Amino acid sequence: MNEHVCGIVTNGHHTDIVLKPYSDRTLLIVTHFKKFGTLLIINRESAVNGYNSDVFTIKTVFGNENNDIDLAARYIAQQINIEKPLLLSIALKDYDLDTLKSIVAAINQIKPSGKTTYCNAMSKFLESIGRKVAVINIDPANENMEYTPAADISELIKHEEVMVHFGLGPNGALVYCMEFLETNIKWLITKVLNLKDHYLIFDCPGQVELYTHHKSVSQIAEKLNQNLIRLCSVHLMDSHHCSDPGKYLSSLILCTTVMLQIGLPHVNIMTKFDEMKKFSDRLAFNIDFYTEVLDLNYLLEQLDENPFTAKYKKLNTALVSIIEDYGLVSFIPLDVTNKALLLQVKNAVDKANGYVFGGNEPQDVQTLLACAVGAVNETERMSTLDEYL
Repeated sequence: MNEHVCGIVTNGHHTDIVLKPYSDRTLLIVTHFKKFGTLLIINRESAVNGYNSDVFTIKTVFGNENNDIDLAARYIAQQINIEKPLLLSIALKDYDLDTLKSIVAAINQIKPSGKTTYCNAMSKFLESIGRKVAVINIDPANENMEYTPAADISELIKHEEVMVHFGLGPNGALVYCMEFLETNIKWLITKVLNLKDHYLIFDCPGQVELYTHHKSVSQIAEKLNQNLIRLCSVHLMDSHHCSDPGKYLSSLILCTTVMLQIGLPHVNIMTKFDEMKKFSDRLAFNIDFYTEVLDLNYLLEQLDENPFTAKYKKLNTALVSIIEDYGLVSFIPLDVTNKALLLQVKNAVDKANGYVFGGNEPQDVQTLLACAVGAVNETERMSTLDEYL
């Protein structure tokens, strides 16, 4: 249930694209206006027209009904080749073929949101430096694992079976699965204890409600900690959120909330840094403003310039005050194909979970200093990021 986000420019218009697969459908949002548009349900039927091409049934749930939107929806559904029913929200300034082709190309190139890709990339990187690594999947809705898990929650409970048996939606079934795992925590502890000589990476659900409004994940983490496992949480934020002041502010609030709720040492990572160039023209500030979370009063000025977000000036000011009062959030940039950035993330996580002080690897002074606060100086850090600007 990972959410994939990107931004592109089509015919001079900035286009936001959100793709979110669920177990029984896929949600796709395509907009030029930073808001929902016409909402349609598109079902792919079997090829029955004699031309070996698919037949689509399209139903408008709300919004404008016109031929341009219908044709655009049909074209997008056909080109992106998604088998499950497609819930499409579309709001474009023009529906010409070049615009639609650019949108389809962007959708087909969307990279995974980060968590499973991060688990896979980091496990391979750690193995390359000599660590024994095991990835444990505790995301019941994880359908596209890029790695072979050492343990998988689907051995204990299956997300789709819960949906069918209890008549729950995807989110409700996910909550049930996590509560079931908490109740049967001995199953997970047994799996973990069988991997005593391994460095463990847990692939957790991506549904934010589990970390902001529900206790199961934090309770699971607490019970694992009681069994002498040193944990830290790694929170991933898509770099595309920097292109919109409202999205960036909401990401900061989410990070702060999760850090306070989960009760673990915490590392925030800004993912998909390799895509920064696509929307660099929409960044109001330098990269370090977003990674170091600098003076957010400048962000308030950006929010005031937008008629939509300006309506919430008092709320925005209060949210910024909360973020700055806690002063907890900063981000480490990551492109999973860049070993230098992977190393920076590895060092931060090693320091957070204590591995640098108690791991099985021989530790010299240089290794300890690499994990120290401020070990990477500003010149070295920015030179690593120059290629993304």
